Amino acid sequence: MTAVQHSGEPKSNTIRQRLAAIEGIGQRTYTPTQVVVKKAKGVILETLEGRKLYDFTSGVLVTNLGHAHPRFETLYQQYCGELPRSSYNMVTEVEVEASERIIRSMKHGNPKAEKVLWAASGSEGIQKAMWCALHKHPDRPIILATRYGFHGKKGLAGDTTGCQSSNPNVRFISFPMYEEKPESFYQNELDTLAAEFPNKIALLITEPYLGAAGSFHPPKWYHKLLQRWCEAHDVAFIFDEVQSCHGRTGNMYAFETYDVQPDLVVLGKGLGNGEPAAAVAGRADLIDALTYGEASDTFSANPRACAAACAVFDVFEEEGIVDHCRAVAPVMREKLESLVERFPFAKAVRGEGLVYGLEMSDKITAERCVLEAYRGIDGMGVHFLGPLAEKVLRVSPPLIITEKDINAAFDILYRAWQRVG
Repeated sequence: MTAVQHSGEPKSNTIRQRLAAIEGIGQRTYTPTQVVVKKAKGVILETLEGRKLYDFTSGVLVTNLGHAHPRFETLYQQYCGELPRSSYNMVTEVEVEASERIIRSMKHGNPKAEKVLWAASGSEGIQKAMWCALHKHPDRPIILATRYGFHGKKGLAGDTTGCQSSNPNVRFISFPMYEEKPESFYQNELDTLAAEFPNKIALLITEPYLGAAGSFHPPKWYHKLLQRWCEAHDVAFIFDEVQSCHGRTGNMYAFETYDVQPDLVVLGKGLGNGEPAAAVAGRADLIDALTYGEASDTFSANPRACAAACAVFDVFEEEGIVDHCRAVAPVMREKLESLVERFPFAKAVRGEGLVYGLEMSDKITAERCVLEAYRGIDGMGVHFLGPLAEKVLRVSPPLIITEKDINAAFDILYRAWQRVG
């Protein structure tokens, strides 16, 4: 595969060539820019050539506190101290503290949050959540998932991603997207499955909003309907908050945004602000359905992941990160809507908090917009991921972004996208 190359970037081009020669392209998702980053601070990425980019990705919704956040880095080192790098066959105090803080942070909005299981990645957390529900009711093999969700690529996480599955026990239900359908449509769909598989459905898993499918955020009644149905049929209701936890939707957790109380909530990405960490939190009877060894793996509850989680909680509390997200969210939405007004190829804005999808007219135009934003103006640009669902740009900057940063980034976009024909 030919390496991505950009004029005026000799150092970065060399790195991209070296990468293409030694590493499989399946390592990462496709982004037209393939930016080579020398360093990062706050909301700014700096390339090898010294160009600066406003980060509108947060490293795929991971660095909610931005890059090299001074308070986070200090606290992280303090929590790490002289701890071992593995805790597979031992216990550290920081693991207990991190678990307790997860439950405390969730408890006021969801009293079902009682116990925790750790994982090393979001998809592993998803699998563990589903294992809990399946072990709780071993006579119930059927799994329900909302259509077009993304829960991961591995195992059960992969089985419940998209709109079809090779797993014969998986069934998909509709998620509100472009269509305008009444509540009764979704209720009938669920009731039909309950009649087809009486007392055979173990769980229903959904994302709060469809991220990878193009940022579709459902009406508030939708998740409440799912929860009521799950409670009526004793089905575990699992919320995949891998990308939406820790302030992204304008609340600490998206279940607060959508006013529901899931039985199990899967956390990831922002939980460790870049340190690989994920967790499942929820009902004790479900968590305890797994016995010794059934949820263990090498890196889960790694002391450094738990240290990062504690440091994140500290910074969120000390600096009012969620309140700040709420304060700048209207500015971000207004600026995104101004792009729709200015450029005919920008068609729609969907989102909340600091996670949005900007839908473009087509795939080619969307990729061109990513490139022109990267090329920017006078040595400054804006960094996007590759388009979602072919033509939707995800806008998910660090939650610490200021109104000044937002205005400066959009001034670049206003000028750079004039080059998009």
